[in-house]
Amino acid sequence: MREMVADGGTIDGAILEVRPEAVQNLVERVSAQVESIAGQMVERYRAQITDYRLVDDEILREDVYGVSLAAMRVTVANLASGRRPSIGELESTRAGAARRVHQNVSLESFLHALRLWGQTLWETILVSVDGNVPAERDAALQIAGQLLEHLDLQSMAAAQGFLEELQSVWSDREVVRRDLLDALIAGDGDSERVRRLARSLQLRLHDNYIVVIVRGGERATEEAPDQPLTTRVALRRMVEAARTRLRPTAGSLLVGMRHGEVVALYPFAEPTELEQVRAGCQTLASDLEEHGTSVGMSGCHVGLSQLSAGYSEAREAVEIAVGTGTRGRVIAFEDVLIDSIIRSSRHAEQVVHSTIAPLLAYDAGRQAEFVSTLRAYVDAGFNVAKSAEVLCVHPNTVVYRLGRIKALTGRDPHVADDLLLLQLGLKLIDLRSQPE
Repeated sequence: MREMVADGGTIDGAILEVRPEAVQNLVERVSAQVESIAGQMVERYRAQITDYRLVDDEILREDVYGVSLAAMRVTVANLASGRRPSIGELESTRAGAARRVHQNVSLESFLHALRLWGQTLWETILVSVDGNVPAERDAALQIAGQLLEHLDLQSMAAAQGFLEELQSVWSDREVVRRDLLDALIAGDGDSERVRRLARSLQLRLHDNYIVVIVRGGERATEEAPDQPLTTRVALRRMVEAARTRLRPTAGSLLVGMRHGEVVALYPFAEPTELEQVRAGCQTLASDLEEHGTSVGMSGCHVGLSQLSAGYSEAREAVEIAVGTGTRGRVIAFEDVLIDSIIRSSRHAEQVVHSTIAPLLAYDAGRQAEFVSTLRAYVDAGFNVAKSAEVLCVHPNTVVYRLGRIKALTGRDPHVADDLLLLQLGLKLIDLRSQPE
C-alpha cells in the first residue's frame, strides 16, 4: 500500500503522508528541552574539539552556549512551520563565528562544532519519537531533511561571518605591523609609540636584527581592497611563507608588508646565527621560486639604531636579485657587495663604455662571441683550458679571442687591473639585463 507524502518525497520507494500534528507534537517535545540540549552541545564541543577546550569557561558558558541555544530555537521554530531560516535568523550564528576569530577558534573547529550541534539535535529528536506511532516516525524522517538544510545554511552563514572578520582583523593587524616596521626602520626603536605597537601585536622586541625582504614578480605598491585577488593572495602567500620558514631562537619575528614587499625582521643573539638565517631564507626562496619571487637579506646589525642600515642592505640585495633574474636562491648583501658598489658608482657608465660596449657591438655586427668568451674565462678562474672546454673550442681559439678583446677595448685580460675592469663591466651589464 502506497501512502502520500505532503512534500512529494518518497521513502524506500513508497510515498508517505506526514501529518502536521505529528510534526508539531515532536517539535514541542524537543522545544521543551532546548536549554538542556544546548548545554549538552557545549560539553560535546569541549570534549571533542581542541580549540574549544582552550577557550575560557566563561566564554563557553555564555557566548558559545548562547549561540548554540539561539540557533536551536530558530531551527526548532522553523521545523514546526516548515520555513527556511531568514538572513536575520542566521545572524546569531554569523556573529558567533566572527567572535571565534578573536578567541583563537579556527573555522574548521567552528564548523566541527556546528556538525556536533546538528548531531546532538537529531539524536534528541530520535529519542523524542514514540516508536509505536507510525506518524511520528514519518515526521522524524521529514524533519531530518529539514534539519540537514538548516545545518547547511548555518554553516554557510558561519563561514561568511568568520572569513569577513578574519579579513578585517588581518588587514588591521597588517596596518599596525607596517606602522611598526616603518618606525623601527626610521630609527624610533626606543620610543613609547614603538613599544605600544609591539605590545598590541604581542611581539617582544629585540636589540639585534637581520632584515629579509621578499619581492614578488609583480610588485604592488601596497595591499588594498581594490587590488586584483591574485595580487593580494600572492602577498599573503609570501607573508605566511616567511613566517613558516624563518624561525628565530631569540625574540619574535616581525613580518609585514611595506611598499608592496614583504619585510621580515629576524632577531638574533649572536652573529653566528647568520648561516641559520641564510638557510631559512634559501628554503623560503625555493618554496616561492615558481611564483617569480626574489629574496634578499642583510648582514647582522647590532642595535635598533642600525636597522635602517640593515633594511638598505636587504633592499639592495633584492634589487640586484630582481635585476639579474635570480629566483629560487637567496641573495645576501655580502654576496653582492661589489655589485652594489659598482651599481651606485657615478663611473659605472664609463666602465661599461670602455670595456663591454665595444665587445657587444662587435658581437652583434659580426656574430662573434667575445663577450661569452670573456665570461667563460672569468667563470673558469682565468684558466684558458677550462674556458675552451666550456666553449667547446680549441684553447688557441680562446687565446686568439682574448687578444682581440685587448685590441677592441684597450684592456688586456692578462693584466690584473684591466681584467678587474672587464669583470666589473660584465657585472654591470648583468645587473642591467632585466628591468627592475
